[in-house]
Amino acid sequence: MAEPLANELASAAARGDLAQLTNLLENNINVNAQNGFGRTALQVGIWADRVAAAGADPDLKDRTGFAVLHDAARAGFLDTLQTLLEFRADVNVEDNEGNLPLHLAAQEGHLAVVAFLLERTASRVEHRNKKGATAYDLAKLYKRQAVAELLDNSRRREGALSGD
Repeated sequence: MAEPLANELASAAARGDLAQLTNLLENNINVNAQNGFGRTALQVGIWADRVAAAGADPDLKDRTGFAVLHDAARAGFLDTLQTLLEFRADVNVEDNEGNLPLHLAAQEGHLAVVAFLLERTASRVEHRNKKGATAYDLAKLYKRQAVAELLDNSRRREGALSGD
């Protein structure tokens, strides 16, 4: 059962109702409360910076094992991803299948998100999910050629730097 006001908070975040969201946050509501669908305001909302600043846990997972960083990477929302990382979201958080946000961005072909994760974070490029696939493998499988090339170049650079 959802906590009191959890549905209201998540709905305000999802609708982008900043006035109601601010009002609820100022009244010491549990910002990590899950609504009836097991999702938090941070996971459904468009005001990630406001909810995160109120103390929301950016690594809290929903029933499917997704943290909000997985959602942002899968959808290609670079600005949301950057905001979440500013609030110390774990760039290497795994979903139930062992996928990192990098895996999901690569699978969906979000070149800008993949480039950001490679260039500006400590994403584990060689991490394998529970099926043994890396982000590069998923990019190849889903025919995301530009992403696969970027990942391949990144792997080659890392190999050259480490002497492999």
